[in-house]
Amino acid sequence: MEIVKLIGSDVLPDDQKLILEIAKVIRVGFLQQNAFHKDDTCVPMTKQFAMMDVILYLYKKSKSLISMGMPMSVLKEDKIFDKVIAMKYDIPNDKPELFEQYKKDIDAFYEDVIERNA
Repeated sequence: MEIVKLIGSDVLPDDQKLILEIAKVIRVGFLQQNAFHKDDTCVPMTKQFAMMDVILYLYKKSKSLISMGMPMSVLKEDKIFDKVIAMKYDIPNDKPELFEQYKKDIDAFYEDVIERNA
């Protein structure tokens, strides 16, 4: 992080930019907790596992796109990273089945990036 602050993230290769973006998703969307939000005050372990599963799924799909030569700037055109960050607020603690929709959205994002940039 110190190197990124010193030289800026623009000079990093796309695979490292992806790691920084996923780290942001984990930090803001998974680790940060809002004690004043009814669903984020106390999160069941099943929801935590499902959230991390979605984040790792996003990483794997994005890494696949980067390995195909897609630049990180193309991946960031879509709002999927922000959507995954917001999932802890969008999915109630008692509705774990809604996480499957996030995986479908990530799949749609993957296909859309390939279609637009192939």
